[in-house]
Parts: sequence; C-alpha cells; structure tokens
Amino acid sequence: MTAVRRRPLFRRSAAALVATLAVTAGTALLEQPAEAHPKPPHSTSPGHHKVSGYVALGDSYASGEGLAPFVEGTDGPGECHRSASQSYPVRLTDSRKRAFDDLTSVACSGAVIADLVATRPNTTRAPQLAALNRKTETVTLTIGGNDAGFRLIFGDCVYTPAPELAPVVPGSPGCAARDDLVVSTRIAALTGGRNAPDLPDVYPLPDALRAIAAAAPRAKIYVTGYPKIFGAKITNPLGCQVSDQAPLFVTASDAAWVRSKAMQLNKGIASAVTKARRTGVNAHYVDVAGTFRGHNLCDRKSPWLNGVVLNPTNPPSFSQASFHPTARGQQAFAHSLPTKSRR
Repeated sequence: MTAVRRRPLFRRSAAALVATLAVTAGTALLEQPAEAHPKPPHSTSPGHHKVSGYVALGDSYASGEGLAPFVEGTDGPGECHRSASQSYPVRLTDSRKRAFDDLTSVACSGAVIADLVATRPNTTRAPQLAALNRKTETVTLTIGGNDAGFRLIFGDCVYTPAPELAPVVPGSPGCAARDDLVVSTRIAALTGGRNAPDLPDVYPLPDALRAIAAAAPRAKIYVTGYPKIFGAKITNPLGCQVSDQAPLFVTASDAAWVRSKAMQLNKGIASAVTKARRTGVNAHYVDVAGTFRGHNLCDRKSPWLNGVVLNPTNPPSFSQASFHPTARGQQAFAHSLPTKSRR
C-alpha cells in the first residue's frame, strides 16, 4: 500500500481480522532500547565501509523502510532495510548534484541516536559514524523518532470501532493523555542541554553531532526533521482511517496530539542542531514538514505516508512499512535538502 484510501473496510471476515491482529498486537511497533549513554568509539575507521564523499546516517526514514527491493544483506528480519532505489539518500545521489556524489548509506531501520556512536548490546553492527572519515564532505541524518517513542505511540493510538476486534487491537482512544508526559520527556532528553532530563536510553543529539563532526571534520551535516504525520482537520467522527484492509483508526484528538508531538520533536532536533553549531559543528537543520504540507495522513491531498500496512502473509501481520514515507514521501525528503552546493 502506498497511500491510505477511504473506502468500505469489511472485506474480510471478522475471524480473519482477529487472527491478523492477534498475531501483531502489542509488539509489532516496538523497538529494543539502546544502551545507557554509550561512549563514542576511540576509532572511527570506516572498516568495511568504502571511502565516500556523501554518507547517509539515521533511522528507517532515511533507510527507505517499506520500499523494497532492499540492498543485499539488509533485507532480512531485523536488518536495516535500505531501499536499493527509493530512499531519499539514493534519490539525492541520482540528482547528480556534486554534494551528494558517491553515496555510502548506513541508515538503519529501528536506529536510535546511540546507534550513531556505539554498537548496540547483543549486536555486531558497527556504530554508524564508523562510515565517516576525513574525506567525507556531506552527511545527511534523520534520527530521533525512535528515541521519542513514536513507534510505541502508533501502537498505542491505533484502535478499532469493531467490538469483535477490540480485544486484540493493541491501542485504544486516549493515547494523548496516557503518553504525553513520557514522550515529552524523551524529546526533551534528546535535545541535550543543561536542564534536559537525563534518560539512560536516550543519547543527546548535540553530543552525537559533535562526534560526527570529529569523525568527518570537512563535512557539512544536514539534519532533517519529520513530517507531522496527520493532517490538521479530520472530519470523520471515528477519526483518521489508517488502514484500507482493516477497520483501524486514530481518533481526531489523538491524531492532533501526535501531530503536536511531531512538531515538538522537530523543534527539539532544530534546537540540538543550534547547540551543536555553537560549538563549531557545521550542522544545518532541514525542515521537511513544510514539504509534506497537505500530504499527511487524512490531509487534504493524497498522503505521502503509509498508514497501517498489513503483510500478505498467512496469517497477515503488520508490516514495518506502517507510518513510513511512500516513494513520493522519500522524494519529498530529497526535495527538502539543498542541492546547489556543499557550503
């Protein structure tokens, strides 16, 4: 599915939908926590990574989650899921602008800020900044959504009005009241700063940006924000319909709250970039929410984001493509990046 379409939903039997949702409830949208404030590695040698003028870092929004085929070696369960042709880093390279020549992407689905600077416990995946070196000239970075808890939010906010499905749907109306304090605290923690909360599993973004700059001292670093996810005006009394395969919704009030948290996250990322710049880091915040204007879920134009996507398995399961940019959304990310010069 590349867009959430509004149409009648009950095309499958209630029993089939129960089987679908029972398999995926509760865990489908969660990520494992990161190590408590890991330290950057002493060496930033590229190791198995090639020397590259342009390095893409970040999470699933940068890797192109949901846009198969994926690069060989990143396509299995629990892997990084780097789109071979449709992620915004690939599209930037295809633009033939000199600043984005010779791409190396280490963006990874599920990544948190700590994954930029350290190896996550129980994995062998190198820190993402290991792909950087003194020859790196351009870095793009999309990170912070998983640190803020957005994947958990979507699991908690999605509900169904169908009584026979309600017991197995992970979310319910009212996620705004349940989750606001936790999400707001996590966003504040990732911004860093003297008064920011100190959470053991949230690595401050300004510190990560300084580590990136130390590993690639010549590079200009572009740090993107995120779309607002939902449109501003949802008129359906059930809320925003987030699936065309099952009766799944997010209430209008909860969607407005998610939208406000996305805006808060963007302000936090921009603030972190400002903090890093004050210490000499050549980092620049890139707004993408404006580019997505009118194209969020249940917005006035066709969405550039997926809602809940179900895998065609037996029984079906939630796809990791859920709530990720479509191919057109990845193109919107690419269009948000300045492409005229490096400096």
